Amino acid sequence: MFLFVLFLGLIACNIDVVKENGEEKEEKPDKEENVVNVEEAEKLFIDYSAELYTIKDPSNPPTFDEIAENIKVYLTEEQYDAEIANRKFQIPELVSKQIKKSIEVQDVKLEEQSKNDDGTIDYLYIMKFKVYDENSSKIYEKEGELTLSTIKNELKIDRDWSRGVKIDGLDGGL
Repeated sequence: MFLFVLFLGLIACNIDVVKENGEEKEEKPDKEENVVNVEEAEKLFIDYSAELYTIKDPSNPPTFDEIAENIKVYLTEEQYDAEIANRKFQIPELVSKQIKKSIEVQDVKLEEQSKNDDGTIDYLYIMKFKVYDENSSKIYEKEGELTLSTIKNELKIDRDWSRGVKIDGLDGGL
């Protein structure tokens, strides 16, 4: 019995040491009351969207790896892995190349939906982006849902889901 108690004590101490050394891998939202104003959330999301969707030169767009590296700071580890698996970072590049036009995020509006028990905050969003070349320009709107977390005192995107937008000159959407 004594050895069993000793063994459990060692396991508990080891878990605390791992947490203290910052080696804990699992990212969980901070559950204390998060004070996130819409302006902070919009800034984070517009910066993320600009990194993801901006293609200045359709003949030489950023690569999947370049976009993935630039986007990593905005996402939770789980969301980053999901977007890598879904090849989400490749979509703007492919769209821009196919229609031979540049893409630029113009504006983002967030509407808070709920503050959740796990410390996350859900939003609805509308993103406006411009698809253009030297001959034409058109503004499109993309609607979606967003969940933000505060992890280690940093605001992160925990979920980004959007409806596709039909782009002129393209079979699919963005």
